[in-house]
Amino acid sequence: MSKPRNAYRLFPHVCKFLDETVSRKRKELKITQYDLAEKAGLTRNCIQQMECHEHMPLPSTMFKLLRALEFSEEEASRFWAGIDDAYAQDRALHDDEADASEVGR
Repeated sequence: MSKPRNAYRLFPHVCKFLDETVSRKRKELKITQYDLAEKAGLTRNCIQQMECHEHMPLPSTMFKLLRALEFSEEEASRFWAGIDDAYAQDRALHDDEADASEVGR
C-alpha cells in the first residue's frame, strides 16, 4: 500500500477541496493538464503535482488557475471562502494532534 502524498497528509481538507473545485472544473471543461498550465502560465508539472497532492499551490497560483478556468466572480468568491474553511479544518486537525501528543507526554 502506498503512503499518502505529502500535501494530503498535511492538508487533507484543502486537497479534497482542490479536487472538488479546480480539478473537477478542469475535467468538466475537458481540458488537459498541459492546456490548463499553458492557459494559466504555469507548467504541466505544477498542475500534476497539485492534482496528485504532492504540493499545495500558492495563492498566486490559485488566482491564475481560477482565471484560466474562467471562474465567475461568484464561483471565485465561493472558492476563496471554501479554501479558507478547508485550511481552518486542517489547522484544527493539527491543533488536536498537537494537544493529543502533549497529553501523552
